[in-house]
Amino acid sequence: MWRLSDTYGPVVGLYFGTQRVVITNGWEAVKEALMNDDLTGRPESLIENVVYNEQRGVMFVEGELWKQQRRFTLHQFRNLGFGKKSHEAVIHEETEELIKEIQESKSSIHLQSLLGVSAIIILWAMMGGTRLSRQDPKLHYLVEKLNLQFRAGDLTGGLTSSFPFLRHFQSQHSSFNTVLSGIILVLEFIREAVKEHKDTLDPDKPRDFIDLYINEVNKQSRNPDTTFNDDQLLAVCADVFSAGVETGSSTVSFAILMAILHPHVAEAIYKELDEVVGRNRLPSVDDKQKLVYTEATINELFRLRGAAPLTVPHKALRDTTLQGYRVPVDTVVMINLYSVHMDPDYWYDPQVFRPERFINADGSLRKDERLIPFGKGRRVCLGESLARMTSFLLFAALMQRFRFKLDPATPVLNTEGKFGFTLGPPEYRVYAEARF
Repeated sequence: MWRLSDTYGPVVGLYFGTQRVVITNGWEAVKEALMNDDLTGRPESLIENVVYNEQRGVMFVEGELWKQQRRFTLHQFRNLGFGKKSHEAVIHEETEELIKEIQESKSSIHLQSLLGVSAIIILWAMMGGTRLSRQDPKLHYLVEKLNLQFRAGDLTGGLTSSFPFLRHFQSQHSSFNTVLSGIILVLEFIREAVKEHKDTLDPDKPRDFIDLYINEVNKQSRNPDTTFNDDQLLAVCADVFSAGVETGSSTVSFAILMAILHPHVAEAIYKELDEVVGRNRLPSVDDKQKLVYTEATINELFRLRGAAPLTVPHKALRDTTLQGYRVPVDTVVMINLYSVHMDPDYWYDPQVFRPERFINADGSLRKDERLIPFGKGRRVCLGESLARMTSFLLFAALMQRFRFKLDPATPVLNTEGKFGFTLGPPEYRVYAEARF
């Protein structure tokens, strides 16, 4: 998509099948697109229509439905400590369990799978109010299916999106059906939890997000125009759960891999962690300002291998303009964050993994407005605060406790990663050597 701008400029118009599409490349066009309220719509999703018979949730909806659901979800997440220090205890508890499991391992480990289980447990503590067991085989199966779903997906919609009738002729192992089965599995998991919540609900003492949402459904039951109902609860939870679990585990897994492949980076992190945190406790959110190199490493990972090289597709809600070009209503807009994060005119050596680019001359962390791994504007990822917090704490704790080495049996790695709905790390296994 970025190469198209060499010939056609930062705003490119084309067709995906019968769908009119505009692709935006480069900082100025991407920033303008993300900040244009006329471009906050969502194109119709075939997979959503098959699952729900209409657009539901918070990620793939628009208009008043999106505004109400996003506002409610963000408000309740903040009340529950989403991305705040009060949620740190949940992350620390799970981190200790993850460290223990790694320590007890007698062979090489598939780190992303272990991190996927941790991501589910951390996110579910807030959404479902209970701590799930790492030993539950259902969790491992769920992680496996989510990884398959996100690798099989295609943000452009693929051929089936342009010609929906083709889905009736595809095998059960096709990309479309792999994504469909993953969504159905997540919905079954959440549906069972919602039933348990309804059976044990105390309206005056909500325990978690599901309780709060059920209360809102009951409160608005007499409102004919309400967007709050049981189906919408399932879809919102599925959106947050699916995206949060896969991207969270991918980010930390990719960061560990980059540290392994760049030993000088790993050594700098070890030294900083020993000096700032020591070896008697886990890294904390309060340490973040002093763990400059560790934070810079995660920022560099977000830039070079962010989970979302493309944002979720946008759509023009009405006729508008972008960089002086007319964008008609209902046009799909693909916003290429990769073109911003990998621009050689700005970053100089974008293909090089160099955390130092996010450190000022005085040793402080350098913030850069062009680092936008979670997007920007009204459609910015609603899980950004928790994602940043969880990634930092898990990565810092794992680097504090272990030296990781690639399993020699690991095949040659394609460090570009594996693309799908999101960008994931290549398949690799590691040996973990305790640092203390």
